[in-house]
Amino acid sequence: MFAKLARACLALALLTVPAAAQEEFPAPAGFTPGFQTVNGVSMHYLKGGQGPLVLLVHGFGQTWYEWHRLMPELAKDHTVVAVELPGLGQSGPAKSYAGQDVAPLLHTFAKGFSPDAPFDLVAHDIGIWNTYPMLAAHPKDVRRVVFMEAPIPDDGLYAYPAFTPQGESLVWHFSFFTAANDLARTLIAGKERFFLEYFIKVHATNTVVFTPEVLDLYAHSYSKPGAFDAAFAYYRALNETARRNKPLASPRLAMPILAIGGGGHGGFGEAQAEQVRRYASDVTGVSLPGCGHWLPEECATALNPLVTDFLARR
Repeated sequence: MFAKLARACLALALLTVPAAAQEEFPAPAGFTPGFQTVNGVSMHYLKGGQGPLVLLVHGFGQTWYEWHRLMPELAKDHTVVAVELPGLGQSGPAKSYAGQDVAPLLHTFAKGFSPDAPFDLVAHDIGIWNTYPMLAAHPKDVRRVVFMEAPIPDDGLYAYPAFTPQGESLVWHFSFFTAANDLARTLIAGKERFFLEYFIKVHATNTVVFTPEVLDLYAHSYSKPGAFDAAFAYYRALNETARRNKPLASPRLAMPILAIGGGGHGGFGEAQAEQVRRYASDVTGVSLPGCGHWLPEECATALNPLVTDFLARR
């Protein structure tokens, strides 16, 4: 009785419709786009494969397309859904961009594809900010997790240096994106392509994968009205996200987590696993040498088998 009621409530919370808009990025073979409306927010995604669900959540400056090399590998034995965060790509805006408000949208979205079984999660960059609260709130709904290249927001954010002997820090943009009077958006307006090329390459080791064609696609997506506003809103909400994470830290997460950092220029390295271990008891850490921040695109040859092998364990 309870299960039937829960499924009925879920059906009221979301509505799945086929994609009608022009797609911004080329889809891997076997993947089809769609939209799902969750609590009033239109969520754009690509779906392919068959088997247990794997949810992929992208990071800043990118869209679902960052996973395009990983998706076909996972689809060999999983249902793979690569969603775009609210306000980014072709997803509609949210009322709040704090992680604790976005996470319920992602949880309801995922349960629409896997209502009766736990699912696996792979998140990169700000995807971690917006999924950690889901893990804390619904630990039995997520079987295995892969986190890469961002900390779970906490007070440790305020210890990162703004400047280093090598020049700019890895987090220089946190303050820039949150500066008053819409400074970042004003300066970037009309120069989205220039900014994204700089930002992506300065945090990369293997820059050659970001061809002019790929950068054009990302720039086109982020040049749409409201796209950078939403992207920066995740950073403006970061203090709130960190504050609201504090009561979620206990109990620690028990599901297996693979924490991967880039070991090259622009990467988080071993700090990725070290930080996640504060919040989880079963963490496997990997630092990929020669890889920067954008692991799914820079280092797919090394990353893909790590992820597929980890998620294959039952």
